[in-house]
Amino acid sequence: MTKGSGDIIMTTYDVKRLALVLAIQAEIEAMKVANAERDLPSEVAAYGESHFFGKAQELKDLAAKHDHEL
Repeated sequence: MTKGSGDIIMTTYDVKRLALVLAIQAEIEAMKVANAERDLPSEVAAYGESHFFGKAQELKDLAAKHDHEL
C-alpha cells in the first residue's frame, strides 16, 4: 500500500508476514551454523538438503496465505 509521495505503508498483516519470514530465515541460518559445526569428514551434517527444501516450502506456503490465515 502506498501513500502520497512514494511512502510505503505496511499493514498489520505485512508486518506479521515479514516477522514470519524473518523467523524462518533465522531458522535456516541456525541450520547452516549447525552444519558448519559438523564440517569434519567424520561428521554427518545436522541438516540435509531436504530440511532446507522444507524451509523453502514454508516460505512458499507463507507467501500463498491470505491475510486472515496469518
